[in-house]
Amino acid sequence: MDTKLADLKLKPWLLAELNQLGYETVGDMQHLSVTDALRIPGMGGRDWRKVASALGRDPFPNLRKQK
Repeated sequence: MDTKLADLKLKPWLLAELNQLGYETVGDMQHLSVTDALRIPGMGGRDWRKVASALGRDPFPNLRKQK
């Protein structure tokens, strides 16, 4: 969980927003739910998948796969 957010190669403006909110490592974001994380300005699906992967979480846990 000591992975720095800068190492995930997120968009520069998202990285700046996360740093302003006080998130510097992936472990800092562990308490956030999916909806809270996606409400951060600039956080999109691709970026959230990178963060969730670094956290070891399923990026969209309530999403069902279609048959």
